[in-house]
Amino acid sequence: MRLFPRRHDEPVPAGPSRTDIKRAYEQGREDERARHHSHPVLGLIIAAAAVIGIGAMYLGFHEGSFSRAGQVVDSRLTVAADTTQVASQSAAQKVADAGSAAQQAGQTLSQNDQQSRRQ
Repeated sequence: MRLFPRRHDEPVPAGPSRTDIKRAYEQGREDERARHHSHPVLGLIIAAAAVIGIGAMYLGFHEGSFSRAGQVVDSRLTVAADTTQVASQSAAQKVADAGSAAQQAGQTLSQNDQQSRRQ
């Protein structure tokens, strides 16, 4: 065994080349990207839950108590539910009015058509 190698000895290859390592790294990244694909709707749901959680924490700190913050959230949800109920009833009434107007217009057209055929 030599302590100091001679200059004319060929060095022993140290392992894979830089290109092999880079190629293997890129192949690994592509494999992981293909394996871990996410669903956009799931991401949206998680983001919405995080925003709601942060809002609840803010209300808890702002109100000084998480039970009072819960009461605030409940009252706001009740107001929102009442507002949407009134809006949906109003929209339903408008749809019904539009339907009856369309029916009357159809009857008028039918009568005008019959009168024009008689003449």
